[in-house]
Amino acid sequence: MQRKLSGSETRGIAILALFASVQLADAIWTAQGIARFGAGIEANPLLAFLVSTCGVAGALIAAKGVAIASGALLHATARDLALSVLTVAYVFGAIVPWAWTLAT
Repeated sequence: MQRKLSGSETRGIAILALFASVQLADAIWTAQGIARFGAGIEANPLLAFLVSTCGVAGALIAAKGVAIASGALLHATARDLALSVLTVAYVFGAIVPWAWTLAT
């Protein structure tokens, strides 16, 4: 039996797919930002450290792999509301700033 999001007809797996898509978009835009402005543009100190030690591709694959695996764990434990909130937070905390920065 598939779970549905509380108060909705939307299946819970849809929010996991959206979360993963947002993570992928963030990875692409982060790579573009670093290529254009250098590693100093990255505001996340942990990711900046990973970029300096593992390179851009390795850092982004590791970080986004952990993020998506964590999202899958939230989904598997029926924490779809938390996953929804994190997705929205990521859009406004990462996607919108990258869109603003890369548009200039």
